[in-house]
Amino acid sequence: MMLFAGLMLWSCARDIEPFTGNILGKITDAKSGEVLQGVNVTIIPSGTSRTTGGDGYFEFRDLEPKQYEIQAQKSGYITNSKIVNVVAGRDVSGDIQLTPITQDGMLALSVSSLNFGSQNSSLSFNIQNNGNKSFNWNISGLDNADWLSVNPSTGTLAAGKSNAVAVTLNRDRITEYKEVTIIVNADNESMPLKIIAEVENKTSKISLSSSTLNFGTEYSSLTFDVKNIGNAGDVDWNVSAVDVDWITVSPVEGTTAMAKSSVVKVDVDRNKLEVGKHSTTIIVNADGESLRVTINVEKSSGRYLDVFPTELVLGTNDEESMIVRSYGGATTYELYGRGEFSWATFNKVQGVIPEYDPNNYETVELLTVYADRTGLAPGEYTFTLIIRTDLGDYEVPVRMTVEEGVGSSLGSAEVVTCYDDLEFVVTGCKMSGTTATIDYTVENIGNSSIKFNLWGDTGGRSYIYDNAGNQYDFGYNKATLTLGTNSSYSGVEATIPAGVKVKGSMKIYNVSDVASAFSNISLYSGTFQTYLILKNVPIEGRYSASTGTTQTTGSIISCSDDLEFTLLDCKRNASNNVTISYKVQNVGSTPHNLILWGSTGGYSYIYDNAGNQYSFGHNKATLTLGTSSSYSGVEATVPSNVFLKGTIVIYNVDSSADEISNVTLRAGTTHSDLVFKNIKIRK
Repeated sequence: MMLFAGLMLWSCARDIEPFTGNILGKITDAKSGEVLQGVNVTIIPSGTSRTTGGDGYFEFRDLEPKQYEIQAQKSGYITNSKIVNVVAGRDVSGDIQLTPITQDGMLALSVSSLNFGSQNSSLSFNIQNNGNKSFNWNISGLDNADWLSVNPSTGTLAAGKSNAVAVTLNRDRITEYKEVTIIVNADNESMPLKIIAEVENKTSKISLSSSTLNFGTEYSSLTFDVKNIGNAGDVDWNVSAVDVDWITVSPVEGTTAMAKSSVVKVDVDRNKLEVGKHSTTIIVNADGESLRVTINVEKSSGRYLDVFPTELVLGTNDEESMIVRSYGGATTYELYGRGEFSWATFNKVQGVIPEYDPNNYETVELLTVYADRTGLAPGEYTFTLIIRTDLGDYEVPVRMTVEEGVGSSLGSAEVVTCYDDLEFVVTGCKMSGTTATIDYTVENIGNSSIKFNLWGDTGGRSYIYDNAGNQYDFGYNKATLTLGTNSSYSGVEATIPAGVKVKGSMKIYNVSDVASAFSNISLYSGTFQTYLILKNVPIEGRYSASTGTTQTTGSIISCSDDLEFTLLDCKRNASNNVTISYKVQNVGSTPHNLILWGSTGGYSYIYDNAGNQYSFGHNKATLTLGTSSSYSGVEATVPSNVFLKGTIVIYNVDSSADEISNVTLRAGTTHSDLVFKNIKIRK
C-alpha cells in the first residue's frame, strides 16, 4: 500500500557550519552477503581501530575532511581496504566486503599484497593449508630484490594449519619506489604476493597528504596537499608523468614556504574513458625527491541507485534518514512498505532523483522516517521500506524501539492559569516533521457558562520560545490555535458550559531540530484578557537541546545583572560580511523589555583591528534579536528564564581584519552600555 504520509520539508540549515565528517560502514562476506562480526577495522593514517558487532557496522566520527584508507581484517578472510574521501558535514560510506580464504585449493594466503609505505620495515602474512593432507612450500621471486628478505622461505605445512612468514626490508638499499611480486609455491599450486615500498628519506623536504586519489564512479575533482616539511626555507616542486589525456593537474609546479602546504587539484574527464576501472600514476618532484600519487577512476555503465545506509535503525530516536543517489541519469521512485508501520511517517512518498553531481548536494535525495510512539507498548517494531523504481525494488529494513514510559507520558509542563473557573491542562506535545503540536484541554469547573477567548497576538506580547534560543510568533505559517471546532492563527473563541471540557491544540511550524522543549508560551485568554502562560513544555521523544557553544574568542560586557549575554560565533562570508552571533538570557524573575540600539546618540560604532570604523545603517550594519531586525534598533520582551538568539551583521569588512575589536551598543530599559570586545573572525 502506497504511503501518503504528510510531505515534510527537509531543512539543511544549521546555526553553525560543520567542520568535520563521518565514515559509516558495514563489513559483509563477499560470497554470502552476510554481515561479519569481530572484524578489526583500522583507519589510516591515524591508526584508530573499531571492531564490528553483531550487525557488522562500524563508524569513525568527527574526522578532518581529507582522504583516508580503511583496512578490514578478520581471521579466515583476505584483508581488504578502501579509500574514502571525507567531506565536512556529510556521512560517507565505508562498506567493505571480505573474501573468505578459498576452500577450492589447498594453498591460501591471508593477504594479496603488503604495502610497507615509507615507514614500516617488517610485515607478515600467513600461508594456509586448506586441504586434507600436508604439503611442502617455498617462496620464489626474490632474485632481483636484494632489499627484501623472508623468514622462513620454505617449510612443510600440515592439513588445516597455517604458517606465519615475516617479510623484512633493508631500507638502506631502497633509494626509489619499489614494487615486486613474490610467488608462494605449494606442490602444484602457486599464489602471487605483491610487495610495495617507498623511499624513507629522513631529510625529505616534502610530503603528500595522500598517495592515492580514488575517484570511484562519482567524483570528478579531488585534491591533495604538497607539504613543506623541511627546515631550510622554501621548496620548489613540480608534477610529472601526466601521460594520459583523461586527467588534468593544476598547478603542475609551485613554491611552498616552510611549514606550509600547497593544494594540487586533479580533474577527471570520464568522457574520454571506456566503461570500467582505470588507473594511472603522477609524480611530485622536489630537490631530488619523487613521490607517487596513484589515481583510480571507474566509469559505470547505465543507470543505478546507491542507497545508504542499507538499514535504518531508529532505536529510541524520533527520526532517521538515508541518502539515495542516482547515477547515469534521473530516476523516478515511489515508497511502499511491508509489515506494520502505522507508527511511521515520511518526509516524501514519491519523487524524482536527479542524476548525481558530487559538486551539487541538491542532487542527493534525502528520505527521512519519523516515529510516533504514542500509545505503543514497549518493545521493538520493524517493517521493510521499499523504494520502487523502474530499476527494481530497493528494500531497506527499518527498526524502532519503544522504551518503558516513552510515548505515553508528557512529563511536567507548568501552566500559569488566567481564571479560577477554567482548568487548562497540557496533554501532549509531539513533532510531525518540523511541526510541533501541543494538545490541551480547557475545563469549566464553575457553575455557569464562560466565554473563553484564547489570543495569540494581542498587543504583540504573545510569543513562543524554545530551549534552543529560537523565538516564534503567531501568524500564517508560523503558529495556529484551535479551541473546540474553532481555529485561527491569531485568536479563537468558544463558550464553555459549566462542567464541560473542551479540547484544543496549538501548532508551531518550522521548529528547530535541536529544541527539546518550549520554555515559554505567553497567550492572552479569558473574558478578562488576562495572561495564560505555558512554561517548560517538553517535546515528546526529544532530549536535552543544545543551547550553542562558543565557536570563537572574545567577550561581551553585559548591561544588566538579569541579562546574561554569551558570544556564540563570528564568521566572515565570501562577500566580506561578518556575522556576530550571540544569545541573551533573562535569569531574573520578571520579563525584561530589552531595547538593543545601534545608533542612539551616536555612541554605537564598530571598529576592527585593522583600524577601520563602521556604523549602523542600511547596508552598513544590522541588528537582530529573536524575530526582530533593524539597522538602527530592535526591541524584544525576554520572559523570565528564557534566552533569545541574535546577530550583528557588519557589511564590507576590510579583508585584512581578522578581529572585530569593539562594538558599543545601548541596551536594556535604562540604556546602559553593552560592549562586544575582541571578537575573533572565523573563516
